[in-house]
Amino acid sequence: MQKWVVVTQTGIGCLACLSVLGACSSDASPDAGASSSQGNGVDASAGNGGTTIDSGAAPGSNTSTPDASGTPNASEEAGESDALVDASPPSGPSDADATKSGYGGVAGLEDLSTVKKAPGCGMPAPQADTMWHPYTVSTPMTRVGPLMRTYYLKLPPNYDVTKPYRLIYQGTNCGGCPTCVMPFDTVAGPEGVIQVALQRDDGVHMTCFDDQDPMSIEFPFIEAADTDLRQKICFDEHRVFVNGHSSGSWLTNETGCVYGSAAQPGPSPPGGPLIIRAIAPHSGGLPASMPCHDFPTPGMWTHNHDDPLNPFSGTIGAINRALKVNGCTGTYGNSPTAPYAAPGTNGTCNIYTSCPKEFPVILCDPATGGHEGNKFYAGNWQFFTSF
Repeated sequence: MQKWVVVTQTGIGCLACLSVLGACSSDASPDAGASSSQGNGVDASAGNGGTTIDSGAAPGSNTSTPDASGTPNASEEAGESDALVDASPPSGPSDADATKSGYGGVAGLEDLSTVKKAPGCGMPAPQADTMWHPYTVSTPMTRVGPLMRTYYLKLPPNYDVTKPYRLIYQGTNCGGCPTCVMPFDTVAGPEGVIQVALQRDDGVHMTCFDDQDPMSIEFPFIEAADTDLRQKICFDEHRVFVNGHSSGSWLTNETGCVYGSAAQPGPSPPGGPLIIRAIAPHSGGLPASMPCHDFPTPGMWTHNHDDPLNPFSGTIGAINRALKVNGCTGTYGNSPTAPYAAPGTNGTCNIYTSCPKEFPVILCDPATGGHEGNKFYAGNWQFFTSF
């Protein structure tokens, strides 16, 4: 097991992305603007690929340092709703089964309904404001050798060092500023949320996440970030989520299928204890050769049918995998669904009703919106708070 060492820390909040809807939105920090082709011959704005091809895992280690940068973006109406779904409860294993074979009746799962405080609960806050602050971690074990990677941390107002908050990792499109992510703090209200933005600087593609390789260096990165964060801030290790758009959506699908519902060791040390409770990918896909496990991956997928950069078929593959491992019946197109009511989604979402209530699968598939539209983060927050 690697030992994580804090290197340095600064705390400079970025003023470059001050508008929630403004200059650093993924619309403005272009997906399409990253026009150079990446390894798979697809426009960089479509992530590292617009078709379901290879991607994968390899964990690493960590050290910690801050630099500077922005604030959030996005362009959907912010609102909250207490209603989770206007559908009948899905069938499947229930909490009663957890006592027999694991949470939700799945052997090998710890009780994810409980609160699991990170060791950082009670530690002094690493930053004193609600700006984004960067921290650098070392990932020595990657397929391209040692790398220094940066994640950005944003704490909620009046951060309570004893309160186990929900934590959301986020990834942006190719070329977008790293902290131009969906502003969950605007919809979290007094409950608060910890937000972590992952920077695309992997020594390979630079402008995109490494979102197509079976030994993706993003896995040691997110494990290193998780290990570092666990020691310094207070969050619930059973309520860690991932959200992303475009290349960040591929990353979201991949981290969900590797770390969903259970800590996994990964293909090389040091491995988890990272557990991803649920995901919310926007306009991405799931590569065919990911080293996915068979544990459930609850999720709320959003993908516009007219997306010209990442075809909708990429999300169909991710949905089919989720329906299978989550214990639902059927596949995309024939598994039963019902409307899922969520703020800002304009009636475009449906929940698969055969899935166990512990492991829901939701698909929002507007007919239009292209690659950039319909970022339903208010609806995603409602979904995340159901766990």
